[in-house]
Amino acid sequence: MYRLLAEVDRSPLSELLPFEVAGALLAALAQQQPTFRRVFGLIGGAVAKAVSTTFIILVVAAFFARHVLDNKNTIAKTHSPEIVQARMLARFEAGSVIPRFEKYHVSRPDAVAMLQKVLRPAPLETYTVVVGEVGCGKTSAVHDAIRANSTGIVYHIVKSEVLVSMPGLLAGSLAFEFNQFTFTAGYFKDRGIEMHQIASAEEPFKSWAILELGLRDVAAQFKAKHGHVATLVIDAVDQIAQQGPALLHVIQNFAKAAADEQLLNVVLVTCDGSNLPELKASSAMTRARIVEVSDITDEQAVDFLLHRGVNEDSAKRAVAEIAGGRFVLLNRVTKQLGRGQQVNQIFEEFRVDTADSLQRLIDDLALYNATSDVHKTLCDLTHGALHIDIVHCALGKDLTKKLLATNINILAYHPNDTYTLHSRHVQRSVSTLLNCTRPLGRPLFLAS
Repeated sequence: MYRLLAEVDRSPLSELLPFEVAGALLAALAQQQPTFRRVFGLIGGAVAKAVSTTFIILVVAAFFARHVLDNKNTIAKTHSPEIVQARMLARFEAGSVIPRFEKYHVSRPDAVAMLQKVLRPAPLETYTVVVGEVGCGKTSAVHDAIRANSTGIVYHIVKSEVLVSMPGLLAGSLAFEFNQFTFTAGYFKDRGIEMHQIASAEEPFKSWAILELGLRDVAAQFKAKHGHVATLVIDAVDQIAQQGPALLHVIQNFAKAAADEQLLNVVLVTCDGSNLPELKASSAMTRARIVEVSDITDEQAVDFLLHRGVNEDSAKRAVAEIAGGRFVLLNRVTKQLGRGQQVNQIFEEFRVDTADSLQRLIDDLALYNATSDVHKTLCDLTHGALHIDIVHCALGKDLTKKLLATNINILAYHPNDTYTLHSRHVQRSVSTLLNCTRPLGRPLFLAS
């Protein structure tokens, strides 16, 4: 026995674990006597195996416990309010990346200069609503104004998403993350809000409330660090209004409060003038400044078509009779001319569409014998803008609203409280359909 212990003693015990020592002793004893080897060898192997298995389990458990703890600590640190807000602050400081335009681009220095003042107001006195009819190039002009210097500006465009997704998608543009570690009851209480007020709110208002709090904190940090306010641009807010104005009005209230507090410059862009009445329904419009991006000039429109391969004569006629300076119409005309259609054929398609729209309204509103006031007002609109009071008095608010609807697009509403006919082809179509050169006083009757 002493000899066996001596042999074990000569082994590097400092390198062995206790169960390995026990196993070594039993193995050495087993080598001395057959009976001892049979009995104690079996016992030693079983003990060594059991101890080894237990040890491995403990090591693996410790590894996983440490891994989970490290992950929890990492997540807590990564998603803490300070880290989340630091990411959002970095996004504002870097500014949104606006891609370069690839095709022929119409330079609009006046519109861009106006929008740059909107994006960097000095001082901040109001929030801004930018209005422009669909297809007038408004979003491109906003992009041009941001692209020159995007520092301090975050841009987000609303798509045709479900309304409840809107705050989350906006949060993505702001590099903001919603998670369980970010906001606690203490965080809300420090800002005068109880946890239950947030928890009980329905979507999308719950997510918006959380995002707004983070946005306020980051806006204050940006202003303290840089000495001026940051800017948040939300484009196509008419997409929000189409699904229900409540969220849009909440955003307007935030924009107003941010302007009142000199905290953040909020710019709302609407892709359709028909959305202005909905915006004006909010009391927050008392602190809003409305600016308009209009169509490009006829000269710019002709040049645009020439660069798209349209011959000069067709380009001038298409602009004068159909498209004016509306990009969406210029692009449509370019495609149709490219398919071999003539300008007069294209105009006839537009005229029929306009006639159908007006005829449906007349049928719906029983205006078979419309008054001379309706006839005169529509004819007057072919020559230019009329004040809102004149139009409402002559056409009535119901008919005006229907003519303004985006699926009809007969009237366009402007920030200076005037109406015009929606586009160049509508002007010509209405003039042709109503024979606006004839004596007034005859019943209004349409025939396509």
